[in-house]
Amino acid sequence: MEDRSAGFTFTGIGTSWCILVDGESLSRDVEERILEYIRVFNARFSRFLNDSEATAYRSADAGEYPISEEFATLLSRADELRHLTEGLCDPAVGGLLELAGYDATYSMAPRPGTANFILPKWKITGQTLSIDRPVVFDIGGMGKGYLIDKVAKILESCGYRHYMVDGGGDIFATTKRGGEAWRVALEYPGKPNMAVGVVELKNQGVAVSDSFRRRWGKWHHIVHPFLKAPIENVLGVVAVARNAWDADCLTSALFFTDEGEYSKVAKEFGACYLVFRSDGLTRVSPNWEGELFL
Repeated sequence: MEDRSAGFTFTGIGTSWCILVDGESLSRDVEERILEYIRVFNARFSRFLNDSEATAYRSADAGEYPISEEFATLLSRADELRHLTEGLCDPAVGGLLELAGYDATYSMAPRPGTANFILPKWKITGQTLSIDRPVVFDIGGMGKGYLIDKVAKILESCGYRHYMVDGGGDIFATTKRGGEAWRVALEYPGKPNMAVGVVELKNQGVAVSDSFRRRWGKWHHIVHPFLKAPIENVLGVVAVARNAWDADCLTSALFFTDEGEYSKVAKEFGACYLVFRSDGLTRVSPNWEGELFL
């Protein structure tokens, strides 16, 4: 019999996944259901596919367009992040990332005109999207957390109660069968062999974001939409929240948040955080409960 005690591991949306169920293994049917959901999600919302909803408006005229319920859900949350960060955390920055070289071919070479990028204006009303010009949406800053929570719902619907879903280091975990927490080590940004601390997850999500995993030249994937340059004052962010989506959204928002507003923004998600700044200092949420090795 196949030994699957190490969990269910696979690759999806460009990252490595591992699903652990305490005391049992996933059935093959559930594994296939998870893989199919992630495949369809990627096909629908990836910025790197020309026929996805995220790129459907690349050449569109200004106007109003009907969108799917799920895309409306994602863009509605993106609109909240945009409001919290005074317009800086905006998925319409996808076009700038492409010009800078982070495109479907991974050219990693900025194109002429990158500095002339104009951030498209957009509005979401129910399932209607309004745009003022062509736009490419990048939902990478929150889509993975959303997807992790959806995978967790699949597990729940199939009767699994004690599990951990790890999607490229962003995680949602219940408790173990005996009520114990899942212990997760936290990596210092840009130093994969250095743990900065440990969190214990009990029906919570944790997300980690940094500027080191996707770098080319002077660029990385977290960019200021108006300065048209990468964010440099923050190296990385960790957030712990009630689910993976909230944690993922907060990590994105804090890259664009003034230091004095960290706690205010985190409160919107009922979350705690670590912010690793380029000045060598780490800002720790007042309600942080994990172990720190700083």
